[in-house]
Amino acid sequence: MSSKLQLTTLAVLVSAALPAQAALYKVVEVAPGVSGNEVYGTAIQPSGSDASCFDSGASSATCEGYKLAGETRNRPDGFSYREEVPFAMDNSFGYIEDDYDGFEDYCFYQLGYATCEYWASDRWSSWYNETYSSNTPNSLAFIEGSAEKPSGAINTVINSLDPSGQPVGNFSTSSKRNEAFSAVTNSTLTSKAQSRAWASDETYTVGSTSSKSGIGGERYYYSSAPAIWSASGFVSIPRAGGYEVDGDYYAQGSMRDFYIDSTGGKTYGVGYNNYSDQHMNATIFIGNSATPTTPTTSWESKLIYNAQVDISGDNINSNSVATNINKNLVVVGQAKRSGGFPQNGAASNRLFIVPDASASSINASFFYGGIFFDGAGGEMGGINNFNEIVGRIDSENHREYDGKQRRQRAFIYPYGVTPKVTVPAEVTAINDRKAIFNGKAWLLDDLTNGGSESSNNNQYRIYDASDINDAGVISATAVKCSGGYDSTSHNAYCGDGNGTEKVVAVKLVPIAGADASAIQPRSYDSTATERQGAGLGFGALTILGLFGFMRKRIK
Repeated sequence: MSSKLQLTTLAVLVSAALPAQAALYKVVEVAPGVSGNEVYGTAIQPSGSDASCFDSGASSATCEGYKLAGETRNRPDGFSYREEVPFAMDNSFGYIEDDYDGFEDYCFYQLGYATCEYWASDRWSSWYNETYSSNTPNSLAFIEGSAEKPSGAINTVINSLDPSGQPVGNFSTSSKRNEAFSAVTNSTLTSKAQSRAWASDETYTVGSTSSKSGIGGERYYYSSAPAIWSASGFVSIPRAGGYEVDGDYYAQGSMRDFYIDSTGGKTYGVGYNNYSDQHMNATIFIGNSATPTTPTTSWESKLIYNAQVDISGDNINSNSVATNINKNLVVVGQAKRSGGFPQNGAASNRLFIVPDASASSINASFFYGGIFFDGAGGEMGGINNFNEIVGRIDSENHREYDGKQRRQRAFIYPYGVTPKVTVPAEVTAINDRKAIFNGKAWLLDDLTNGGSESSNNNQYRIYDASDINDAGVISATAVKCSGGYDSTSHNAYCGDGNGTEKVVAVKLVPIAGADASAIQPRSYDSTATERQGAGLGFGALTILGLFGFMRKRIK
């Protein structure tokens, strides 16, 4: 008997012996309602004051009913439809101006892969199509089966859903690379050459505006600034560096999320701003009012130290951004390590946390320990008010520089109580939720294994987690092998490597009453190197890394 068969048989026997409630999540695939070769989940509907879906009496209809927003792709973005500038760092537009050579140079100097020719070719062909050839849509947005296409839109992205489930994002037209859309409109916003929307509470929306359209002859050399608007007011946050243009560099800024502290009379925004030498650094924006778009509100930009570009005179990072903030004033984000200063063999996009945005000293702490090894890269997804953080992270730690890109998997990190959580009931609630995960971070594939959902869940391997609401429901992207992978292991193949896999949008819905005792970590098949075949199998995750789009960010 082969070791593969032994492992598969063992997995079946173990599963049969476990209680029916094993696994923490049920994987629910979402029909997009639009066409596309690959389907990605980008946001989940907020749950407000609804009960946790982990509660024993939680309604499955309610928990599965939170709407997921997503997008399709037929090819990779030339550069992200979300970002203010190419590769979230090219504010001189030098890489993108050099066409194919610029794409290859970015990969060579900032990523270091041995496969840069392949990496650049795929993205350049997409950029060429968008810029010089046709306006064939590539990114079609949807909310649970219904297409979301603003009038005149070509490519549309959804960055979040507001409390009513309305989309917040941006779209391109024949005359603008990006135009914001949300339920909150403002006449000043619509007059801007470009705009992007990231988050909204239905009264205020945050994002950025740019000075040129980014289309045709103006596709290069534009600047952007962080912005917040309501139906009656619009505010552009001042540049921290003070200069719109400095030599070949154009100032950039963006607000990605916000929280209004009505009790303290302040507004906290997060994103990035432009600093000396035109560096794009993760920033906390603090407005001295709970009505942030009034003319009397003043704004301060506080740089997040340890994540900035220039550290002790060296450009350790190429850029950084704070992506999310919650009501506990916990901030999360990411900093892209510069290609000239790789860490542990990779110029990775490292994830960080700031436990209190109101602290006098703002310092980023990078994720480390457990699944977060030294120099691990990933993408931040989001954080809820239970301080549960989701995203994706490297699941391999081989050297990327002069090598191949690491595979990545979705994770959840129950961070726990932070300084602004002082109400006893809230402390207890956060600790109780953290206990469900045995107090540590997990790859989400480990939490979808076992019990009555095992057969359904074994059709999916979760690549990215993009958002999480307070009820615990997660929007995600998975690779699917219809009927199930050959075993429940992390590196199982689909049809012995000959099966057909596809990229799908999924919701991860907590199983009512599940707790830490239900966790069954997936194993690794020992015969992976012996397998052959034309199917993608576990390698589909590499395909996602090479060709899939980067959500949010950077975000």
